[in-house]
Amino acid sequence: MKAHPYESKTLEEKIAIADAKLEKLEKNIQEIGLPAGQELLRRLELLKIEERALKRNFEESRLRGDPDSVRLEKIEALLHHIQDEEASVGEDADFLQQAAPSSMIVAVEACARMVDLYQKGLRRVLGDHHPLGSSVFVNHSHDNLKSEYDLEDDGKSDGKSNG
Repeated sequence: MKAHPYESKTLEEKIAIADAKLEKLEKNIQEIGLPAGQELLRRLELLKIEERALKRNFEESRLRGDPDSVRLEKIEALLHHIQDEEASVGEDADFLQQAAPSSMIVAVEACARMVDLYQKGLRRVLGDHHPLGSSVFVNHSHDNLKSEYDLEDDGKSDGKSNG
């Protein structure tokens, strides 16, 4: 019993659609992040392996010439399994995206806010000055140091360092 060529084309289109859904699903799982998406990543990797097997089987059947209907039925059965698993993983990913943020994210955001508040409070108390003052040797020229610290030129220095 020979398969019809249109069955092969529709199967190829279904495989391409499943591949696009898998890529979209991978992006959604990456947005969830770890550790919540760790199990979904494991399931996604298994799906990728099955999809590679599906593509390999489909290409082998095409290279043999006219694929027989039994082989196409097996390929289509694998495709349906992959689509069902994609739908299941997708539902789980959607559920996790709707969930509240993990305690780690909340703790990190709280610490970041506390540091910002601390820095604002420190600036309010101290102003724009650093509590330990500024270094004499950073971003100053000889003339700037003389004028800032009211130093007199003793004639020995010509404004250049001897280093």
